[in-house]
Amino acid sequence: MATSYRAPTPWSPDRPETLVVCCSDGRWHGQVNEFVQAEVCQRADLYAVPGGPAVLDPWNSSFDEARVFEQSMRLFVEYHDLRHVWLIAHQGCAWYKLRHPHLEPAQLIARQLSDLRRGRTLILERYPSYDVRLVIAELHGSGVVFRDCTHEPQEAPVR
Repeated sequence: MATSYRAPTPWSPDRPETLVVCCSDGRWHGQVNEFVQAEVCQRADLYAVPGGPAVLDPWNSSFDEARVFEQSMRLFVEYHDLRHVWLIAHQGCAWYKLRHPHLEPAQLIARQLSDLRRGRTLILERYPSYDVRLVIAELHGSGVVFRDCTHEPQEAPVR
């Protein structure tokens, strides 16, 4: 890196109205950023951790992870102008593979969808005025397709 870098995007004092919760897997960041810019908003708060939205549920992740997320959420609520939360999961997530080694790939996706819905429920219990959207990112050939599953029918959870 040079001694300094000047970002071409001007800084804005306006607070974001959108929070995106996604996995920290860097293989997906380029596509997630493109999706957010094209379909969500130009400037979103980003919360990226292994497993992404799985962190919302203390029974699914850990109490410590869920507590840290809740502390962060309180900060976003108090100091930002949040109105929208997007929960984005992705196919082939290593966090899910480690957590649920007994599940086949299709079952892992079903589990992730179930966890997305649970995350939405948990957010809406505390912040009922928010618009919470659920998205799954899947590989299609060498590309990534983002599917809004907010209103898809719920199947029985996979455990």
